[in-house]
Amino acid sequence: MAVHTIMIPDWLRGGEIRSIVWDDKAGTVAGTHSEVADIQRVFDAPKPVTIGDPGGTWDLLDPAHDAREFLTMLGDFYWPALREPLRSTLPAVFDGLKPLEADPGEILYNADGSILV
Repeated sequence: MAVHTIMIPDWLRGGEIRSIVWDDKAGTVAGTHSEVADIQRVFDAPKPVTIGDPGGTWDLLDPAHDAREFLTMLGDFYWPALREPLRSTLPAVFDGLKPLEADPGEILYNADGSILV
């Protein structure tokens, strides 16, 4: 267990690379990325805490300490982090981990009948 620094673009800051600093032992998060406050809210919420959207949800038990749950949350908040080229820049604690499977949500449709993505 250690401190892990994640450097990813921040859409609310014009795509500027910002930090998310996660201490998996202490269960804390800090950094300059705009998602840090939302991550902290998930850490502080009564457990299990449900994250996601109408397309799928996850019930997290300990995202402050569990690398797979943290990765799932990171992907929910900022999905490009789970795909290349960003995935290979994540700290080694996430090597070989896949996000949790989502509980299927309600499928949303566009007015033309196509699936909303």
